[in-house]
Amino acid sequence: MSDKYLSAIEFQESSAHWAELQTLPSRLSKGQVVLSESGSSTEFRFIKIRSVNKESAESQRLAMANVLSGLSHSGARLVYLLSGTKQGLELYFGVASETRDSHEHIKSLGHLLEGNFQGISLDYLKTDNPCFQSVFVDGAHTGLVTGVPSFNENSQHSENDFQGIERLANSLHGEVWQLMVVAEPGSEDEIRDAIDGLHELSTLASMEVKQTLQQGVNESTSNNESRGSSTGTSTSRTEGKSVSESEGTSSSNTEGKGKSASKSDGSTNTQNRTEKKSVGSSSTLTTGDSSNESITKGTNKGISHSLNSSETKGSTDSRSHNITSGTSHGTQATLGRERINKQIEYLIKQLDESVIQRFQLGLQKGMFRTAVYLSSPRRDTYERLTQGVRSIFQGNQPGLTPLQLMDLEQGRFDLKRLLRLHMYQGRFARGQLMAHGVPIDSYGAAVAGSWLNTRDLSLLVGVPGRELPGVALRESVDFGLNIPVNGSDHSGIKLARILHQGREMEENLIHLSKKDLSKHVFITGVTGAGKTTTCMRLLMESELPFLVIEPAKTEYRALLSSGVDLDIYQAGSEEFCPLRLNPFELVNSRVKLAGHIATLTSTLTAAYPMEAAMPQLVEEAIIAAYEAYGWDMRTGENEIFDNPWDPSVQGQCWPIFSDMIAQLDQLIESKGMGKEFEEKYRGSLVARLTNLTLGTKGPMLNTRRSLDFNALLDRKVVIELEELKSESDKALLMGLIINRLAECMKERHRQGPGFQHLTLIEEAHHLLSKPDAATSESRRQGVEAFANLLAEVRKYGEGLIIADQSPTKLIPDVIKNTHTKIVHRLSAADDRRAVGDAIGLDDEQRDFLPKLQTGETIVYCGGWNAPVWAKVTQGQRTDDEDIADEQLQELGQALQWRNRHRLTPKLAESDLVSDAATYARLIRSAPRALNALLNWVRAREQSGADQRRLKRKLALYQKEVASWQQQLTLDEEQLHSLVYTLLLDLANLPGDLEDWMAESCKSRVFEILARLLKLSSDEPLELVGRTRDVFDQLKNIPSL
Repeated sequence: MSDKYLSAIEFQESSAHWAELQTLPSRLSKGQVVLSESGSSTEFRFIKIRSVNKESAESQRLAMANVLSGLSHSGARLVYLLSGTKQGLELYFGVASETRDSHEHIKSLGHLLEGNFQGISLDYLKTDNPCFQSVFVDGAHTGLVTGVPSFNENSQHSENDFQGIERLANSLHGEVWQLMVVAEPGSEDEIRDAIDGLHELSTLASMEVKQTLQQGVNESTSNNESRGSSTGTSTSRTEGKSVSESEGTSSSNTEGKGKSASKSDGSTNTQNRTEKKSVGSSSTLTTGDSSNESITKGTNKGISHSLNSSETKGSTDSRSHNITSGTSHGTQATLGRERINKQIEYLIKQLDESVIQRFQLGLQKGMFRTAVYLSSPRRDTYERLTQGVRSIFQGNQPGLTPLQLMDLEQGRFDLKRLLRLHMYQGRFARGQLMAHGVPIDSYGAAVAGSWLNTRDLSLLVGVPGRELPGVALRESVDFGLNIPVNGSDHSGIKLARILHQGREMEENLIHLSKKDLSKHVFITGVTGAGKTTTCMRLLMESELPFLVIEPAKTEYRALLSSGVDLDIYQAGSEEFCPLRLNPFELVNSRVKLAGHIATLTSTLTAAYPMEAAMPQLVEEAIIAAYEAYGWDMRTGENEIFDNPWDPSVQGQCWPIFSDMIAQLDQLIESKGMGKEFEEKYRGSLVARLTNLTLGTKGPMLNTRRSLDFNALLDRKVVIELEELKSESDKALLMGLIINRLAECMKERHRQGPGFQHLTLIEEAHHLLSKPDAATSESRRQGVEAFANLLAEVRKYGEGLIIADQSPTKLIPDVIKNTHTKIVHRLSAADDRRAVGDAIGLDDEQRDFLPKLQTGETIVYCGGWNAPVWAKVTQGQRTDDEDIADEQLQELGQALQWRNRHRLTPKLAESDLVSDAATYARLIRSAPRALNALLNWVRAREQSGADQRRLKRKLALYQKEVASWQQQLTLDEEQLHSLVYTLLLDLANLPGDLEDWMAESCKSRVFEILARLLKLSSDEPLELVGRTRDVFDQLKNIPSL
């Protein structure tokens, strides 16, 4: 082919429009943003994220996409704020709008977060919260990030997430910085318009992407000859009539471009015998370039009528002879070339495969005009922040619009000023903006931000996949959500709200039946997990009378702050309201003496380790003590008193520990075990039991008169054992109290079968500890006896709430025989295994028990399909300020005054004391004064007595009695009567000694007391006759 033709053919260069489209992001980042002034009409509200559940990165982003999709039609802007502090990270979600319904929007946002992030912990903040006043105020360096974030597609399903916000937070730990995302939802019409514009842009680009050139050569030769004649005749006649009506509208738009190039060479030799002969050659070169555009619009309407008539006659004669002869030969050559514009081709690929698909997803799930603001007071921190954002959130997939940073004007920024979208300065082609996802407002101005769908945005506004300082990461496990109807009976005890994946279900409550409480409740959990709160909840919601045995703390005093009419007794302390309990007393005539003795023996052997024949010796001593007071073991009747329970007997028919110990000492000696065994038994038994009669334990246990436990069944009572430091003493007292309670409940049930009462045993391992290999058989039997007792009281309407930190410390019967089990946080594996097997937890659920938060619990009742995760409703806080001593003192005085007829019947019958405060002070000081008197009397005539000590004793007695006389305004006769009455009430006088101190001796006792009050410490006491005899009898009165 000749080169002279090729020189006329060339490709058309692309328009500069496409090159400008490619560079738009860079040009925008170098431009300026016009920041609008602060709008006072902008309302905003925020939620602080405290903790989230642990999930995979993919699951978290899908959940966040759901949240964003739910907000896509809200009309409010979503605000996402990451605030780095010196201590860690603060994460906020919020809403902003110019309408007055931000409160409703933040509630919707909270519900969406809770619904999609199970177990997320939210803290709704007030608008005036001070933490927002400093946001961006100190941001000396602030910038705007635009563009479309992208994913690392190859690592989306990997366990390690390299695009989480924790990567950014960790890289800036200890620095002050902020990242805020403002996302405004777009309307469906806006998104559709954008999609249409992108399709049109892609179509235009497709016309520019490829150009094709073709070049061709063709040569040919031909000869022909032709003859002919014809004859013909024809006749025709036509008549017709027509009517037509037409109406139409047409519109067309045609646009086209064309370019062509061609060249032809040829020669021709033609012979025609009848007409002509010609020889010629031709050569043609044609080039053309055409462009046309036409627009035609038209509207026509017309009506026509026609009438015609015609007649035709003709004659034709024709002959034809055709001879064709020719020779043809030719040469044809074609050359084609194609040119593809790779920039436009890449643009079309990105538009079709990425940009348009992003908008189509946005049409379905939601599309947001999004601006990302970065800020920090330090330049180096700001640069690390911007680099971190671009490196983390720009993935390994190429995109048309990468993340770009634009520095904003520096200075103090008001928060409301950044809660809205701003505009770029200048004008840009609409198609260029759409291709890069730059929003356009209704006036055609470019918005300083980017169109992002829910998937794009979920990468920027994520929650951490790892724990960060300030945002906790929790694990969650599935538990049961549906409980039987009786478990949701609103007439029962409202215990807790059901949790689903850590989220409280406000209207799904656990109600326990009051009847089921009589089947007993077991509560366990480590210290601080919420056991006490749960116990208080059960006690208060039940509205039943209760007794709390609290071995170690004084937490249940807090119920006083709730206005509960509470009685508090202190064991081992005489400060406020002391406890009085004679273990040898039978509460009523239906209690069998033999059974009571067996139970008392079991209690002692369970509390104190005993070996060999020790338990038998103790039981024999108890029997001997009863017999000494006139009790017949065969009949269970008293031979001295017709009715031992008559108030006039005033407890003189019951032995006390001192009596039993004296009998025990005699028994050991009478058995003839030899000196070695006698000393061993005396050391192991007598010395140990004697300790119960000394110090503050003496007035509590070595007393003839007990509190009326039958009356306590109608009250709300707490017995504190904190002052008892010995574990064995606590176990003994707990056992004695429960035994007394069981005897009273039997009688109350007989009187009223519907009566219910609750007893809470805190730190139950003191009493119900699981025996080990080293446990003696006697102690093992004692613990089993208590286990049997717990099962027995169920039928009498007594509900036991057994609480302990460690299930494995308790006998298995506690877990097996309790209907309701409430499990708080447990750490030890053996504890989790023990309780998990009892309530049907799988391995995953058992491993979750250490991760329960304070107040959270796993609840299971007999008959439920599955254990339920719940949060106990907070009642009275146990960590509030302690109850003031003045309040406890006032309460103790009222309790002592109420019990005065039971504990000091002689004094109560007199009119010497008339108010609770005076009575309490007198009862507290009387033992000290009377002991000083009795000790002085006993030591007065002993040889070698310490005279200085005797003087102090007498002086103490005289001082105390003088103060009584002054406080109560008593004459000498009344004062002597008071001392005499206190001796009868408080001294544990044997029956015969009390009889001796009857009316016949009263005057002589008064005479002695009068002499003692005036006696000098050095003056001899001269007594003669019967007065001397009475004084000698006073020596036999034991100390109080």
